Amino acid sequence: MNFAFSHPWALLLGPLALLPLLRRTRPGLAYSSFLMLPEDRLSTVLDRGLRALAAAAILTLAGGIAGPHVREQWVEKVGVGAHIVLLVDHSASMNENFATRYLGGAVTEAKSAIASRLLADLVGRRKDDLFALVAFSAAPIDVLSLTQDRDAVQAGIRALAGRGHGVTNIAPALATALEHFRGRPLTSSRVVLLVSDGAARMEEEARDALRQMFQDARASLYWIYLRNPRSGRLSAPPDNPNESTSPEYFLHRYFQTLGVPYRAYETENPQALQVAIQDVEKLQNQPLRYRERIPRQDWSGACFGAALVCLLILLAMKPLEVRTWPG
Repeated sequence: MNFAFSHPWALLLGPLALLPLLRRTRPGLAYSSFLMLPEDRLSTVLDRGLRALAAAAILTLAGGIAGPHVREQWVEKVGVGAHIVLLVDHSASMNENFATRYLGGAVTEAKSAIASRLLADLVGRRKDDLFALVAFSAAPIDVLSLTQDRDAVQAGIRALAGRGHGVTNIAPALATALEHFRGRPLTSSRVVLLVSDGAARMEEEARDALRQMFQDARASLYWIYLRNPRSGRLSAPPDNPNESTSPEYFLHRYFQTLGVPYRAYETENPQALQVAIQDVEKLQNQPLRYRERIPRQDWSGACFGAALVCLLILLAMKPLEVRTWPG
C-alpha cells in the first residue's frame, strides 16, 4: 500500500468531529411564546451547514497532524535512448584551443569549454537517457553515477569547463567508466562517450583487462578526438610509428580490437566537434527501459488548507448570529 501516515496516532482525534453535531453550538434565546416564532428554514440549513463545517475542520486538522502521504515509489517506463557514460578529458592540454594556443588565435574558447557547452546541449536534448560523468587526467574522478537528474549532470559538465591539470592517463579512466554498467540489468544500449585530445601508452595487462570489461558490459565506444595541428591523425600511420610519440594512433588501433562497436571522430574545430556529437546522438536511439523515482507526496498541506477554509467560513458567519430576538 502506497498511502501512509507519519503520525497515525493523530487519527484518534477524529471522533472529536462529532462534538459540533451532538451539542448546541449557540446559547438559547428567551422568547415569550415559542409558537409565535416564524419558521426559518434558511437558519436551519445554515445551522446544519456550519455544524458540518466545524466537524470538517476538526477532521482535516486531525488528518493534517497525522501526516498523510504517498510513499516514494519507482515506476518502470519505456523510452528511446541509451545509458551513456560521458568520459571527459580534464588534462592541462584541454586548456588550449584548437590552434594549440591558450585562448588565442581564431578561437576564443578552450577545448574544455567548447566540449562542455556542446555536451550540455546533448544532455538537454536527450530526455530519456541515463547519464554518468567521469572526468580524468592523471587519475579518473567519478563525478556522477547513471542518473536522469539533468540538473546534476549539467552542473557536473559545466564544472569541467574550468582549467584542467595533469597529463592524460586513459586506461584507469576507461575502467572507471565501465564500472557504471557492472551489476545493472541490460535494459538498453550502453555507450562510453570518450572526449579527449590525446592519449598515453597502455600496458598490455591493462589492454587485456579493458577488452574483457568492454565485452562483459556489452558497451559501445565512441571517441571524439579533439585533434590539434601538432597531433597525429588516427587513420594514417605516422612516419615513425612509436607508441610514445604517436599514442593516439596506437590507441585507435587498440580500440578496433575490443570486439564491441567502436567509432572515432577526428575533430579539428568547434564545428566538427558539434557535428560529431550530433552524429553520436543519431546512432543511439533504441528502445530504453528505465525506472523513474517518484518522490514522496505529502498531503498534510492540503489537509491544513482545507481546515483553514472551513475555519475562515465559520469566522465569517459569526457576525450573522442572532444573539437577542427583537421584542
